[in-house]
Amino acid sequence: MIVSWLYDKVQHIYGGVSFPRYRGSIPAGQPVPTIKLDLQPGELIRVKSYEEILKTLDTDNKNRGLYFDAEMVPYCDHTFRVRSRVTAFVNEKTGLLNRLRGPAVILEKVWCNSRYSDCRMQCPRAVYPWWREIWLERVPGEAIAHMGHATAAQTETSAYAASDT
Repeated sequence: MIVSWLYDKVQHIYGGVSFPRYRGSIPAGQPVPTIKLDLQPGELIRVKSYEEILKTLDTDNKNRGLYFDAEMVPYCDHTFRVRSRVTAFVNEKTGLLNRLRGPAVILEKVWCNSRYSDCRMQCPRAVYPWWREIWLERVPGEAIAHMGHATAAQTETSAYAASDT
């Protein structure tokens, strides 16, 4: 605990990323908060702070079964555009089409960099993480009006391969 606190203080001074291995506080099996923003491709959003996101996670770092990974921490407190919505995916292990318990979104220019994961060192896949809407917030309308919209090619993701969700 003291080491991670010290790590956070030093990282804050140098503009680095917080310790990416904190756990959510909601007991596993208990209801977690949810919100429906109905985010659509092309919308501008801000990823909430790591501290805000931790309040929505159970002790397994999940929100309705969707894991918040250490690789997602560097994207907190930054603004991105929604690339696509995910409501179903093909499980790589079984080949079956599975439906999510609630929609998730994929953000443009956000992918796994294999910096903080135990088993993904030098991973070349650059997988897009999936984000629950409760971890995001819309950027006010004026900022959206000044930016372009996503193209159709960027929004065609309804079934997405995943190894474990």
